[in-house]
Amino acid sequence: MGTTVHADIRVSIQDRNAPDRAAGHLAAAVLVDGDAVLVPNPGPELLDPSAELEVLIFSADPKAHLPIEVIPVWKWSPFHLTGAQAPLAVIGRLRHHSGYSAQIGAVDPRELAAATAEHGGDLWASLNGLAAVPAGIADISGELLTEISRVEREQRRPRRSEHEFDSYEQLVAGFCIFFCFCNPHGPK
Repeated sequence: MGTTVHADIRVSIQDRNAPDRAAGHLAAAVLVDGDAVLVPNPGPELLDPSAELEVLIFSADPKAHLPIEVIPVWKWSPFHLTGAQAPLAVIGRLRHHSGYSAQIGAVDPRELAAATAEHGGDLWASLNGLAAVPAGIADISGELLTEISRVEREQRRPRRSEHEFDSYEQLVAGFCIFFCFCNPHGPK
């Protein structure tokens, strides 16, 4: 079983065809499970079946050197009241699990329903009012996304390390440490 990273993260629903992360930001979301995000009060661009969307998950502090994840969604599920013009929320099921822990706390369903009714169907206000999500979780500025884009480019570059040896024996011993094909596999 793997472990998850506990960090102050942000989740951005992105238009995959946008020229950069700032331009691609369509909505803030909440990682509610390892493979699911909740988008409160979604706009119509999230409901367009032809939209090419992806989920960007990143640390709220770009200097934290934590992984930036880009995960496709395999299923969108809108949740709405009967007869409502727009859904109250959309759940996106991720193609694979995030390495980050969920960022929503436990809430009583009756309290959430009452708060949502009190806020006129504003699910963000309800979640914030009940302290079910970290403060500021929906605040994703263009400046932050521009910095995240820079960090994301850096993280995609492969790391390099040089290994220099004085002989073939040392060289072979050097990479045999990493690979098991150097171990004897039977009688000589």
